[in-house]
Amino acid sequence: MLDYYKGMDISFLQEYMEKGMKTYDLDGTLIDPLKLAKKHGVNAMRLRIWHTPENVPESGGYCSLERTIVMAKKIKQEGFDFLLDFHYSDWWADPGQQRKPKAWENLHGTELEEAVYTYTIKVLCALKEAGAMPDMVQIGNEIRSGLLFPDGELPDYVSMVHLVNAGIRAAREIGGKELLIMIHLDQGGRYFYLKDWFDRAFEAGLSDFDVIGLSYYPFWHGTFNDLKETTKKLIQDFKKPIILAETAHAWRKSKNGFIDEAQEKIAGFAASPLGQRMVLDMDNTIMASLPDKMGRGIYYWEPLCIPRGDEGGWAENMGILDECGRVMEAIHSFEFVRGDAKPELPAKIYKPQRLTVQVHQNVQLPEEVKVLYRDGNIQSHKVKWENAGAVKADEIGMIFVKGIIDGFDGFDDEWTEPVVQEIEVVEKLMSEKNLFADANWDDGLTQWETGSSEDGVNVQLYPEFEDPFPAPPVNAVRVEGVKNFTFHISQKKKNLAPGRYVLKAQYSGTDTTGVEVHLFAEKTKDANTQSSELFQAVIHPTKEWQESKINFSIEEGDTLTAGLTISAPPVYGMVRRFLLYKED
Repeated sequence: MLDYYKGMDISFLQEYMEKGMKTYDLDGTLIDPLKLAKKHGVNAMRLRIWHTPENVPESGGYCSLERTIVMAKKIKQEGFDFLLDFHYSDWWADPGQQRKPKAWENLHGTELEEAVYTYTIKVLCALKEAGAMPDMVQIGNEIRSGLLFPDGELPDYVSMVHLVNAGIRAAREIGGKELLIMIHLDQGGRYFYLKDWFDRAFEAGLSDFDVIGLSYYPFWHGTFNDLKETTKKLIQDFKKPIILAETAHAWRKSKNGFIDEAQEKIAGFAASPLGQRMVLDMDNTIMASLPDKMGRGIYYWEPLCIPRGDEGGWAENMGILDECGRVMEAIHSFEFVRGDAKPELPAKIYKPQRLTVQVHQNVQLPEEVKVLYRDGNIQSHKVKWENAGAVKADEIGMIFVKGIIDGFDGFDDEWTEPVVQEIEVVEKLMSEKNLFADANWDDGLTQWETGSSEDGVNVQLYPEFEDPFPAPPVNAVRVEGVKNFTFHISQKKKNLAPGRYVLKAQYSGTDTTGVEVHLFAEKTKDANTQSSELFQAVIHPTKEWQESKINFSIEEGDTLTAGLTISAPPVYGMVRRFLLYKED
């Protein structure tokens, strides 16, 4: 095992190169992409393999065994460590979809286990014969919801583990103990998911693997502090080294790209070349700072790609090459060595929330702000506000108060910025009459319509005591599925006065591939619902509560149905503070 993996997943590279992509170094020199990577410190490459991609026209036939051998030989010739990612599918496998290969559709039980074993043997033997034997394999891709659906779909851990163990057994037979075996899950910052998965998988008989691989995308899988705490606890629990098998960040915002403004905000760093590099530097520092060198590195998912016309998607803004194919700042993150980690450096000051006060009221500034450090730690620091005692809410408008962090002598580091407290002064604080019945669910869900796609979807009220005792709790509805599921909660309102309305709700939860959450308001004209109009707000879930809002109008005779929908793989979500009111 390498001391520290600085890897790239380059599974798309063969397709891109055959379509004419060229890569350039920082100075504009034309250079082979593998040589570019090696020059800047990359020491490991990852390839995915699909069973029979020809069965899926969109795949273009790439990532087949034959094409994988071609790329694997190039990887080994350049001296990279080689990680092979078995998807056990003809196309994508992730938490939202784990389809069996077409060739295995009618196989079940021991026949399916034998197919996994035989196929794994075949692939590894072919690579070994070609002089391109992997150094590490992962048995399945992001298998937190299982693999080879429906046979290995959770919560049937026993069936899933039998299939995984069949792959492990084959890998050991061909590669022995020298071939490292990874188990790869998503949700790298969600300890409770990962701990539960491994506990139940071990109980079902999972054994004989070497590395925990995690996907960690900061706009999906928790904060950097979540990543740090999760990986520390997993190491304590299971004594396995950890690698970030997938990570990435955007270098620009794009409506057609893979990350929008909301997800940029969740990630906490700008969608820019410098922001992209900072995310990778954070990943590296967190992994290198884990105890006993158990954090073993990262793989960037598909960094060697460039935007192609109006195609959008991942290549639009998630690679580390600009529109001309020139590598950007993020390549320097692969020059990292374990001893270079600087966990003591600040990475970001968390911006204080905007204050809203009524004109002529006193302004109370926060005493502390939180600071994120390079190793994922978060600390609270006192703030010295400029003219703090002289801040007056005498006029309607915005007030901006600057402050410096006590003990830091102002932030001169290139990644930080001054603290600014925004204060909005309004004529009158709004008192909004909620038109929803029992919006706090004090009588349970009796006033609300709810529904889900699966019997295994757990829906329960979750009281939160936010205000001092004896104030009543703020209730939230907590939803969690053990497999892919849908859920909706809504309330219907008739005879609303015509005018402009606002719908709000707060949501907290986990995000990953396949999670879709919408706040919605649908108005219909008659009982036959032949004429309807739908308003939606997309919610990108985060651990912290976030408020979403929809503005719409109601006309005479409209019936309104308003609420929230979830479509997701096994995750949890919570919703609270539904508010529907008519604007004055």
